[in-house]
Amino acid sequence: MNNKFDELAKGLAQSVTRPLALKKIGAGMASIGLAALLPLPAASQLSPLVELSRPNAVGTCDDGFRLPGTMTLDDAAEPSVAVNPAHPNNIVAAWIQGPIQNNIAAASLDGGTTWQQVPLPLTACSGGPYIVAGDPWLSFAPSGDLYCVGLAGPSHSALHTVVCKSTDGGLQWSAPVILDTPDFAPDKTTITADPTDSHLVYAAWDRLNFKNHGELGFTRTTDGGNTWEPARSIFATPPGQLAQNTQILVLPDGMLVDMFYLQYQKSPSQPVTSLGVQLMRSSDKGQSWSAPIQAVTMQPILQPNSSGETLTVDPDTGTFVRDTTDPEFAVDSRSGDLYVVWEDGRFSNFQYNDIAFSMSADGGLTWSSPIRINQTPINIAPLNRQAFYPIIAVAGNGTIGVTYYDFRFNTPDPGVPTDYWLVRCHPSPNAPATNPANWGNEVRLTSASFNLEALPFVIDGFWFGDYLGLAPVGGGFISAFDAVDQDGITGIFARRVGE
Repeated sequence: MNNKFDELAKGLAQSVTRPLALKKIGAGMASIGLAALLPLPAASQLSPLVELSRPNAVGTCDDGFRLPGTMTLDDAAEPSVAVNPAHPNNIVAAWIQGPIQNNIAAASLDGGTTWQQVPLPLTACSGGPYIVAGDPWLSFAPSGDLYCVGLAGPSHSALHTVVCKSTDGGLQWSAPVILDTPDFAPDKTTITADPTDSHLVYAAWDRLNFKNHGELGFTRTTDGGNTWEPARSIFATPPGQLAQNTQILVLPDGMLVDMFYLQYQKSPSQPVTSLGVQLMRSSDKGQSWSAPIQAVTMQPILQPNSSGETLTVDPDTGTFVRDTTDPEFAVDSRSGDLYVVWEDGRFSNFQYNDIAFSMSADGGLTWSSPIRINQTPINIAPLNRQAFYPIIAVAGNGTIGVTYYDFRFNTPDPGVPTDYWLVRCHPSPNAPATNPANWGNEVRLTSASFNLEALPFVIDGFWFGDYLGLAPVGGGFISAFDAVDQDGITGIFARRVGE
């Protein structure tokens, strides 16, 4: 395996020979060209910041589909990122390119120094049969096989859940396999390769039918993606509830845990009344599932009359950010500790949302009291303290990393400086993750602030997408996130953080 990837890495370095010009975002966020052959940084340093999504991998190709709003063909959103356990220098990111037209991957075989863009063969501009694509999510099997699940279809109202596979580290992809074509809308696809068995891969997604009811879709392969079991719902909500953001986690003993959250409404046209994280467990690799177990109650500040959007606003104008209530989940592969983060208003007396954290040390049966973990200063204007879009991952040494945006550098001047941060905790018996004092070592992932107000405006607010990417690599992390570049384009940026 190592010899194979060494040869591929040499070929990639030789094939990507035209470095992009050094760019700046805002007042000085650096973007290093894809072909810049630089040595990896020392473990305690930040790697150079790389803009993955430009130039546009499909050029000026336009299949005609448009998400309502101002998103251009060059804008990108919703990155996922994964690291190959069989060859840790192989890192792959994937994202939505343009107004929900294409899913694009970028593969690195040298630890994130150089990258090669590869359109997934889903849509007309990428050699596929569809015109709409979105929600890419990546997972590597122990063998090094890579899976990407997502949504694709002939229209926004006729989407399939599909999966593609790569056996060469993300440089080439199979044609899409349809996993589900429901009568109701699929959303937020996730995929999890079982770290104990390369033959087992689990796909999960939301089945939303907009009839005061929701279900969680699930399927699996037991033969490394050659065949997939028929899609089925493993949970259906009663009237007045929606189940969303489903993700399969694998505990060290092989137990599967499906984490998700429930959204309660009196009716589809009424505001959300409460939100809570729940989970189900499977001891037979997904053949059967327990009844839902209540984990934690979320208390985010929601948009007025919201159907589930968190209240994050432009601190200067009050314009909405199309933020989601989605919690994010992770598992420590050594201890089996489960973690969840989300936006919550309880720590500020509901003036603004902070980033909340809770954990379970018994496989999800009981959960710790929520704590605030973002390091946003509290001696600034309340709306500048807003922290949003938390993403969580756990490094191989047990260090927990959580990323988020905030507005701590905002001033009365025009525009809203926005930055992306990583905060960490290395839990131990004397310094548990449940104590806010043990969170810190914050790192700024943006080299300089970008202007929130330059983001695409989609439907009713500024849009980052619904999620971002964070994955463990060594004792550190690789982050993939949205930011606005010097040309006013929202791009996908990657940065590696050492121990």
